[in-house]
Formats: sequence, C-alpha cells, structure tokens
Amino acid sequence: MKIVLIIFSVIFLRCGDPHATLECNVKGKLCQQTSPDYDVAIQFINDYIIFLNNSKSEVEVINWLATRNDLSNRFKEQVIEMLTEAYDENPLFGLGFDPIFDAQDHPEKFELESTESEYLVLKGVDWSSFKLTMRLKFENGKWVVDGAGIINMPDDKRIKR
Repeated sequence: MKIVLIIFSVIFLRCGDPHATLECNVKGKLCQQTSPDYDVAIQFINDYIIFLNNSKSEVEVINWLATRNDLSNRFKEQVIEMLTEAYDENPLFGLGFDPIFDAQDHPEKFELESTESEYLVLKGVDWSSFKLTMRLKFENGKWVVDGAGIINMPDDKRIKR
C-alpha cells in the first residue's frame, strides 16, 4: 500500500504542475500537463504575414492555411469556410477584411505583450497600438492555434477596433 501511495504521489506531483511540460502514463491513459507554447502562435502569425505579403488571392490563402500543422482543425475549417463563402459571394473583394487579424491592415511583425492561460495578446512591433488576441489549444499531443481575430474567439477576448 505504501508503494502505491508513493507512486501515486510522484505521478500526481509531476503531472499536477501547471507549468511543467511532461507526459506520464497512468493505467494506459495519457496524463498531459503542459503550459501553452505561445511561440506557436507568434510563429504562425508572423509566417502568415510573410505569406500574405506574397499571396495574390484568397484561394492561395485557403490552400496555405490547409497545409499548416500548427492550426487546430476547427480553426482551419472556420477560416476556410468564411473565406470561401465570401469569395463565392464576391470574387472581386471577398470578405473585405482579414478575419485572422479582424482588420483590413496589420503590422509587419508581432511580438508577445501578455498571456492568460491559453490566451495571448500580441502587439505589432512596428505598430504597437495594434493588438491581436489569439488562443492556443492542446490537440493531438501539441499546442496549436485555435483562435485569432474573429475566428473561434469569444467576444470578451477580442480586441475592440
């Protein structure tokens, strides 16, 4: 009985730390306690800006987003659906703004301003008054972007423009 308590205590202490990044296996179930990897969101949004600077159409954006492995399936589906519907309705102008930025314009690069659990607020490096809230989700063993701009973001977390 003592050994079981010791083993349980070790597992609980190692998996109970909200800031720890580790995996443990308890009776075949994965016990994953990791702190959000905010760099995933920062890397994605800065890659997205580089891509946008070289893309020609919303169709290219849709194809690019579909290939990313740092986005949740729900995020991809929602952005792709929104862009596709807008393009079908108005091939010349599409949506008229970028739903990931929730704006027509955006900074050339973002950096971290603050974090709160799975949410992070980014600010423009060259435009510090431009803020963007993003959300991460642990999916399939890794942190992925699950929300940004108007995509999968609750109203109270979105930056007011």
